[in-house]
Amino acid sequence: MNPVARRMVGRGAAGDQLVILHFTGRRSGRRYDVPTGYRAIDGSLSVFTSSGWRHNFKMSQVIEVTTHGQRRQMRAELVEDPDTVADTYWRLIDKHGVKWADRHLGIRINTRHAPSRAELKEMVQRSGLSVLLLTPQ
Repeated sequence: MNPVARRMVGRGAAGDQLVILHFTGRRSGRRYDVPTGYRAIDGSLSVFTSSGWRHNFKMSQVIEVTTHGQRRQMRAELVEDPDTVADTYWRLIDKHGVKWADRHLGIRINTRHAPSRAELKEMVQRSGLSVLLLTPQ
């Protein structure tokens, strides 16, 4: 799927849903081009993930990001604080609903009601969920 997603984003065909993160591995020195979903929140692009590549952003850094077919520099900052991450999830669930969150945030909500902030915090701590904030340079 990644090669197809990279082509789509590079051509601007999936700009409202996907970005490509272009970065160098902090230990390996290897170049990565990672397609991932995002949400625009408070002027930043927010990537919700528990993927292992997130550890490359333990320290804030400038990376290149392709979105809407254009490659540009952005500051990438990893947010792992369980309260902050849970609150961000909670705000999106409150705004869009449980069904939307189940499909668009990569989390499984097994109840019909929206989870509380405390339940989300527990889920964040258990699963390693974090938010990668991407802001224009």
